[in-house]
Amino acid sequence: MLKKIALSALFVSGVAAAFPWYSGGGFRGAELMNPQEQKDHVARLQSMKSLNECHAYMNAHEVELQKRATAAHANLPPVKGDPCQVMLQMGRIKNQ
Repeated sequence: MLKKIALSALFVSGVAAAFPWYSGGGFRGAELMNPQEQKDHVARLQSMKSLNECHAYMNAHEVELQKRATAAHANLPPVKGDPCQVMLQMGRIKNQ
């Protein structure tokens, strides 16, 4: 059990190192999500296995963010970077 927790902590810290703004909910659209949704989003990104899977999820996530922004009469900041490409470069996902 401790080994599993240690490995999880190591993985999370690796993602936090790649995406330091994610650990504190400081990512694009976080203000339109409740704390549990933010955690779920980060966990979902961490569970990706392939670039295609990641891009499909991020595209669906973007659609949902746009709907929420419209309903809240809010403007989302422009997209900066691609977490899927970062994870690919880190070797966390495969290019499939």
